[in-house]
Amino acid sequence: MKKLFLSILMACVCGAAMAQNGFLRGKIIDGETGEGLFGATVTKQGTTQGSVADFDGNFSLSLPEGTHTIVVQFISYQSKIIEGVVIVDGEVTNLDVTISEDVQQLESVVVTAEQIRDNEVALLSVQKKSANTIDGISSAAFKKVGDSDLGGAMKRVTGVSVQGGKYVYVRGLGDRYTKTTLNGMSIPSLDPDKNAVQIDIFPTSTIENVVVYKTFSPDLQGDFTGGAVDVEMKSFPEEKNTTVSLGFGYNPDMHFKSNNLSYQGGKTDFLGFDDGSRELPFSKSTDIPNINASNGADAEKYTRAFSPYLSAQEQQNFMNSSFSIAHGNQIDKGDMKIGYNAILNYQNTQEYYDDVQIGRYRKEPEADVTGLVPLNTKSGSQGSSDVLWSALLSGAVKFDNNSFALSLLRSQNGNSAATNRINANQDDNPSILQEDVLTYTQRSITNGILIGKHRIKNMDLEWRGALSYSRQYEPDFRDSRLEITDDGYGLNTGVGAGVNRYFRDLNESNNSFKVDLSIPYAEKNKLKVGAIATFKSRDFEILNYYFRNIGGGEITGVADDLMAPENIWTPATGVGTVANGNFVPSDQFSSSQNIFGAYVMTEMKLMDRLRAIYGVRAELVKMNYTGADQNQIAMTDSLVLDELDILPSVNLVYELNENMNLRASYNKTLARPTFSEKSNAQIYDPISSLVRIGNLELEEVHVNNYDLRWEYFYSADEMLSVSGFYKDFDGHIEWVTFRTALGTIKPRNSGESRAYGVEFEFRKNIFNNLSFGTNLSLIKSEVDMKSVTVDDNGTTEYDSRLGGLRDGEELKATRSMAGQSPYLINAYFNYKNNDNTINANLSYNVQGKTLAYVSPGDLVPDVYTKEFHSVNFNISKTFGKVGTSKVTFRVDNILGAQRKNVYESYEANEEVFSLYKPGRTFSLKYAYSF
Repeated sequence: MKKLFLSILMACVCGAAMAQNGFLRGKIIDGETGEGLFGATVTKQGTTQGSVADFDGNFSLSLPEGTHTIVVQFISYQSKIIEGVVIVDGEVTNLDVTISEDVQQLESVVVTAEQIRDNEVALLSVQKKSANTIDGISSAAFKKVGDSDLGGAMKRVTGVSVQGGKYVYVRGLGDRYTKTTLNGMSIPSLDPDKNAVQIDIFPTSTIENVVVYKTFSPDLQGDFTGGAVDVEMKSFPEEKNTTVSLGFGYNPDMHFKSNNLSYQGGKTDFLGFDDGSRELPFSKSTDIPNINASNGADAEKYTRAFSPYLSAQEQQNFMNSSFSIAHGNQIDKGDMKIGYNAILNYQNTQEYYDDVQIGRYRKEPEADVTGLVPLNTKSGSQGSSDVLWSALLSGAVKFDNNSFALSLLRSQNGNSAATNRINANQDDNPSILQEDVLTYTQRSITNGILIGKHRIKNMDLEWRGALSYSRQYEPDFRDSRLEITDDGYGLNTGVGAGVNRYFRDLNESNNSFKVDLSIPYAEKNKLKVGAIATFKSRDFEILNYYFRNIGGGEITGVADDLMAPENIWTPATGVGTVANGNFVPSDQFSSSQNIFGAYVMTEMKLMDRLRAIYGVRAELVKMNYTGADQNQIAMTDSLVLDELDILPSVNLVYELNENMNLRASYNKTLARPTFSEKSNAQIYDPISSLVRIGNLELEEVHVNNYDLRWEYFYSADEMLSVSGFYKDFDGHIEWVTFRTALGTIKPRNSGESRAYGVEFEFRKNIFNNLSFGTNLSLIKSEVDMKSVTVDDNGTTEYDSRLGGLRDGEELKATRSMAGQSPYLINAYFNYKNNDNTINANLSYNVQGKTLAYVSPGDLVPDVYTKEFHSVNFNISKTFGKVGTSKVTFRVDNILGAQRKNVYESYEANEEVFSLYKPGRTFSLKYAYSF
């Protein structure tokens, strides 16, 4: 009995001791390379209690509650003694430590925990020692500034602009030259015609780092020029944590509007997908018979099968709302570590614009007239509901010298929009039309990434596989145009009146497999080899049905009346609305693109302070296309792109001193046309009234890149850098308007082009609690118009523009590149109080006026995107036991800036191409962690 009592007592004592333990976790970083330091030891001073860093440099050490002194050591490296490390019962203390090799003086360095906690030491060390010119933002910065999603956080990265709060553009080069990857692997965008991924789907609480590569090296994929954005998710959370948040956003110009526009949709619209009520009500292969045929009853049957709703209805909307829940944990099982994350995000954004404007203008034929003439103008109201949810499940296991990580991502987006406007046509057939447009777009991504890392002796082997499937489904786009006449309303097709309904479906798969092997040799030298295979395919189809009024039936001013049961055409009456439209081969295509890449590169220390990173990458691409042109001439599995690209790269890094580098590089990269660009497809957007036509003649863009950068890291989270770059483009792709149809655009290779500029970044802690950061990019771009042909006769763009010159106007041989911004400015002030419970951030972002759509010459003016001056304020307060609650207040677009595209011509007033007024949005969010 006595023995039993003692056993129970000992168990209770041990249990109590264990209950009073916490964890010290972090990463040991090699100050020479910026990489994790495998084998470094972390011990409590004066004891044998310790941990060894794994091959990623991560460690986990269980310690009793209290204040400790920690010793970090590695053979031939300067030891670091860290005083004042506080461990709290049942909690995790995070500490990243950098140690450097010092062969002459190996005395220990003593610092306090407060000096190195809550900074960006890990990312800045990587940035300082990287073979590439990189910028980025870390999880520590997310915590400091208080951004909840990546869209807001990325605005502080040098040379980066964020369009629409979700798409990242680097160095103002636009979407085509920016590549976004998740854990190093490509994933498709929710918009399949963009390279950039919607980054607002990633909550900052799940992200380790975001790195923006400004220069290419052979171990990166070759299809980026402005930059490659890699989002690295956390595999091993620091501690067990669950966070639930709820947020609302209010815009006085948009929300609680009784005249908001909407229409009757499906019961599952709030979940981001259609419930089937919008799908085509019969087989796509159905031929709707001519009403003059003997089976006219079928025409009536098919007409009645369509949804009867055509009119935008006034319906009061709500404000923006969001919800998220995230759970993660790291579990130590002896020599094995297990980590997992589960995240669910949901947001519903309501928008209402009461003065949307769209215009089409041209020059007068007379050279002495400078003003622009309207061909068509549209103005009216637009309401929309945009639902976006994403779910991420990731898990990782690490043991011995091996780790495996799996992430599964599902993202769903549904956008329902209704527009009512006046369409004034001043061209050949002047008319005034009342137009209702009802749309629904459903986008989804399903993605899985499996990663394995292995340390084999002194070699590092990594392999990755990614499977992705995306869909963009647009069921029953409805565009109704009623002519306003002196006597009422009409449906005269000769002036553009009528009803059209579109059904579009796009499915794409994107699967890739990658392997990399890193082999150290000599002293501080490294050889890397690797290969990748990527397989993409896309299937796309459009079904177009139009409705006409036969027999002179009454036309009211309400589009819904056209589809009222009593107004449907019947064989008996011969009067009313009837559908027409059959399947057309040119309205569908299938494409596949297979890319095989391999590389070899080395990182070599040429001198004590000089490193050279050089190598070559080879990429073979084959693209096949099946479809028909507008003459219904079919192409079956035709090889439309077959290129072997050799991409050399040289990066030199000279270490001026421990905290200062001088970088120089040359490399060759490329950009490939998208599936829809390299096709015969014609895609009409009824809201913007733009028609996008593909071009099978498009070729790859090849780019020579030259970069020079000086950087100074004068503290753990302060830096100064100045960069210069020059890019030479062969075949830059631009969207060009048609001479005769100004709302129709087509992609084109634009001959010889170049872009060059400078970047400046400065980050400074003004006081203990106040920091300031700014980055500025100035870019000059040029296209040689004499090298660009605009027709089959060999006419150059320069010659074509000569025909449209106004009196006194001079024409230069060059113009700006489409999509290239002339400047970017990002600036912010950040305040935090002493205990880091209050964080406030004021930011300013602007991208300069950018050529959006290029004129083909003659009487067609260019279209520019105007500056959008974005000023935003964010403040958060943490309170409750150990900071379990957090309230965030945010104001977006404080200046009330407008999103505006305009026509510009010599000595002419700007005329609107498109105009939206988003107003100011006030957001409040509450998050609870436990």
